[in-house]
Amino acid sequence: MITPVLYRVILFFSLLLPLLVNASALKDHPSPYLNMHANDPVQWQVWGKEALDKARRENKLVFLSIGYFSCHWCHVMQRESYQDEAIGAYLNENYVPVKVDRELRPVLDRRMIRFVETVRGQAGWPLNVFVTPDGYPVTGFTYLPRDNFNSVLQQLNTKWSADHSEIKQAARQYFEQTELDESKSQQVSIEPKLYAKLLDGFVSQAMLLADEFQGGFGETTKFPSYPQLNALIRVIQHQPNIDPDVINFVRLTLDEMASRHLLDHLNDGFFRYTTDPDWQTPHFEKMLYDNAQLAMLYLDAEKLWPGQGYREVGLKTVDFIIGFLGDDLGGFNSSLSAVDINNVEGGAYFWTKLELEQVLAKDDFIYMSKHYDVSPTQDEAFLLKPVLPLKNKKTQDQKVKAILKKLRTVEKPLMPVDDKKIASWNALVLRALLKAQDHSKDKRYGLLANRHYQYITQHFIHRSKEGKSISVNRFATQAQGAEITLEDYAHLALALKRYAMKTGSVAAGRQAEKLVEAAFAKFFVKGRWIQNPESLVPGDKGDLVIQDNVLESPSSILLQAVLLMPELDEELQQIARELVMRLTQDVLQLPYHYGSSILTAMGYIKQNKDSAKLSKP
Repeated sequence: MITPVLYRVILFFSLLLPLLVNASALKDHPSPYLNMHANDPVQWQVWGKEALDKARRENKLVFLSIGYFSCHWCHVMQRESYQDEAIGAYLNENYVPVKVDRELRPVLDRRMIRFVETVRGQAGWPLNVFVTPDGYPVTGFTYLPRDNFNSVLQQLNTKWSADHSEIKQAARQYFEQTELDESKSQQVSIEPKLYAKLLDGFVSQAMLLADEFQGGFGETTKFPSYPQLNALIRVIQHQPNIDPDVINFVRLTLDEMASRHLLDHLNDGFFRYTTDPDWQTPHFEKMLYDNAQLAMLYLDAEKLWPGQGYREVGLKTVDFIIGFLGDDLGGFNSSLSAVDINNVEGGAYFWTKLELEQVLAKDDFIYMSKHYDVSPTQDEAFLLKPVLPLKNKKTQDQKVKAILKKLRTVEKPLMPVDDKKIASWNALVLRALLKAQDHSKDKRYGLLANRHYQYITQHFIHRSKEGKSISVNRFATQAQGAEITLEDYAHLALALKRYAMKTGSVAAGRQAEKLVEAAFAKFFVKGRWIQNPESLVPGDKGDLVIQDNVLESPSSILLQAVLLMPELDEELQQIARELVMRLTQDVLQLPYHYGSSILTAMGYIKQNKDSAKLSKP
């Protein structure tokens, strides 16, 4: 018999249960991004089968919200909408809200980005997508102000309530038509000698998109575009007689990125991008992957154009990674947030003339004003920027260095750290440390590389008890917290092979080989690359060749590792040789997005030619 007292107890716990479920989902989550949403009135779920099952049982759309810790507009939308009690109540009642850290589920994120780009023309973060209980996206958008967002929620819920069957069918048909369209991915074959023409096509497309006046690609926002710039540098290395316009463009881009506001000129480190075409207005997040890749880019540029300041930029960037993103155990954190602890965008990076005058002696301020732009009015906040671009001023003199060192001691608002450790990004740091070791007499880079290698093997790579198989965690120490991705296996394999070649470590070389073998076993399915074999979004048939993104193509990176491993199983070697030469219609039509794959094929062709020459009597 249920007594009144027992009834009140049952009622209390029934009302409390949704809060407990929400708290257990995100409270104390190891992802700082997910954890910062733990106290939202929205009852966020984590992405997984359980969320889709709940959507099926309750016949609701999933509201899939994807972002990351250092994203400025993600913080804004949380403050305006997700912390709003009325919005939270409406989402909880009518949708299954799911919060995703894009850095932990990059394959899911890219598929949703591709969908929103198709239906909206552009995409970014926060990325908000409505998904059917079967996993098919219906519609999506990026940041919306609170009232606009509320209007979308109500309109879509009304349509879903009126005819959810038609919406589910339309979403499935649309997604299958766009995702499974193979017209661009059809495999094609050309003679090896024609790959040089394909490389010329990559250079031509890159130059069509190049801003030859201000550097970088495009005419609006400017990103570092590492895969394309790295490919162009590799082309220049192998073709010294290339069109001088290509060389001039690459050098202009390197100089502009290092001289304007993509770079933090006081604390070092590159921001993720600028919102304008002339590199003046940064988005203030600093990403580990950007800085590791750009450090390598500038150190490679030093080999082509020594004494132009590129070595200094590269080493300073490595030092920034060590000082601001490194931890005591030898791993490296994901990013610095775009907003400071006071929720001010870029708050730690701005100065006023009055502040500088209060910190510096009069002579030092006058001297600094000759080297840095301090022209704004007394109380106008500005970013420090050199008066002369890198191409005109190769290095800082000692007095400027002393002044900057003094400014670094001034207490500024902290930029919060996303302390997730991501496998592929940490692999990039290992490669950057090895390059820094090549360009410096400072032994600490080699020591840090050794320490970081140990961290990688202890926190990202796991062997079976028998020692015969190997697996990778994308998220250090959190085996279930992230997707299992080809990106992580590929970048770790190449980084460990480079480390083995540099240090002579037999163990690292063998680990790299095991990672390659495991990557082919997990991700190469029926002749295609499946970047996440456990995806809950239907329709992924895989790729014949994977595009470059903010990182180089994982299929290209894995094949680069294989080409450094002649001791691998012969059957696997044969598969890799065929894949290196694989082409699709998309590669032929849009080589700009496949630079790393084209260069990997060219390297293989050259390697074979050189081997043939050596084998002749």
